[in-house]
Amino acid sequence: MLAFLGVYLVALTIVILVVIVRDAQAERCPLFSTRNFFLLGIINFQTISGALTCFTGESERGAFLSDFTFPAAAFCVIITVFIAAFLYCYRKEGFVARIADRSWCQRVSTKTSLSIAGVVMVAIGITLRFIAGGVPWVGVLLPQMAAGCLCAGVGLVAIAWVRSSFNPLTALLLFGALAASSAALLIDAFGRREILGLCFAVAWALYFEKWRTMAVPKLVLRIAIAFVLTLIPFLVFSAARTSGGEKRTLAEQVQGMMQIDAFAVDEVAMQALSGQFAGGISMWIYHTRPSAFPIDPLHSLVYFVTLPIPRDLWPGKPEGLGLTVVHQAAVSGVSAIHSWGPGLVGHIWNDFVYLSLPIYAFLLAGMCRYMDQRMIGATRDPLTVVLFGSALGQLLGMPRGDLGLFVFNMLAAYLGVWIFIRLGVGLFLPKDRTEYVEDDEGDEQFDDTDDGESPIDDVRSTA
Repeated sequence: MLAFLGVYLVALTIVILVVIVRDAQAERCPLFSTRNFFLLGIINFQTISGALTCFTGESERGAFLSDFTFPAAAFCVIITVFIAAFLYCYRKEGFVARIADRSWCQRVSTKTSLSIAGVVMVAIGITLRFIAGGVPWVGVLLPQMAAGCLCAGVGLVAIAWVRSSFNPLTALLLFGALAASSAALLIDAFGRREILGLCFAVAWALYFEKWRTMAVPKLVLRIAIAFVLTLIPFLVFSAARTSGGEKRTLAEQVQGMMQIDAFAVDEVAMQALSGQFAGGISMWIYHTRPSAFPIDPLHSLVYFVTLPIPRDLWPGKPEGLGLTVVHQAAVSGVSAIHSWGPGLVGHIWNDFVYLSLPIYAFLLAGMCRYMDQRMIGATRDPLTVVLFGSALGQLLGMPRGDLGLFVFNMLAAYLGVWIFIRLGVGLFLPKDRTEYVEDDEGDEQFDDTDDGESPIDDVRSTA
């Protein structure tokens, strides 16, 4: 029975991939979209991870069960219903698309202005990164705001690189921006999502500037190259992390990466392929609730809302489910802050499935639909492109969890980028209110130029 459930989860993975490719070919949803990043997170941390647990019976230490059969069956039902509800809401939430359509704009952008704006944004991100620990009340926001600004800045320089026909000098500037941003993110860092997000930000910028108009074979080749280039630093940094999760200086991070061995890299690669056993942990959560531990209705939503409140003011405010389940499983030999990825199904079941599943599907689908609809009109708005590409690592990690934490981190990154666009970075890329022309259908479009600006594309909604 477990093998059959594993095969079902593999088949569900294939169905998700078919939906992604089919919708991209039909121009219903771009290949690079927030919806698809979220779905890829589900594949990695739920369907594939769950399938491996079904095939092997393996799970995270402390989350083993003598028989995974019934929890695995429930897991399959919950994840299938959630995916169906998420995709249905994504396509039917037209009111969200109409709200997003009101925010479209076009900007005057050249290679030079993009480079300057990118460097300024990187400098802002580095500044925020170093002052993050010393500012009361907003200290929980600043690290993610800094990461968002760094990703956005690198994305702007990447767009400038494409506009300059891959000029070596601009490539050198992009390399410098990446190096400076990576160094800033490595200081006192343990999580990998920000480093991963930096690589994703470059690929996201390149896709919306150039790749999306390519033929499928060329696009697949470039995505494969980008995947390999992203995978290498991800594996190296992951293998160099310490088991206790303590923060380390930049020098200690570099030293750790220089001392890794092949065994550590292999182990990290297997953890990545298994989705860190988030699927098995979700099954364990299902098995232990409500028999051993109580259901906590909408815990992830409550945790998200209360996360900015300092614990000094509210010592008893909710903890993340990932931290709670480690204590409940009585896992020994780990640090006090060690946490698991409960998985999307684990969050949904813990949060009372009959209430949490429809609410979370509706909210997450609406969030992704809004961002993707904004991207449809971003063909000449680089700031919108880099804004929604500044926290893709958090988006990919949401199906692993903690769900509330990752949503909060993503929105904090967006907030940081948006604030500094408003405070001055946007002045380098002003809104273009001139040179409208009408096409044969009477739609207003911008006149084409050859001054290093982005090409003219149809920005009409496909919803």
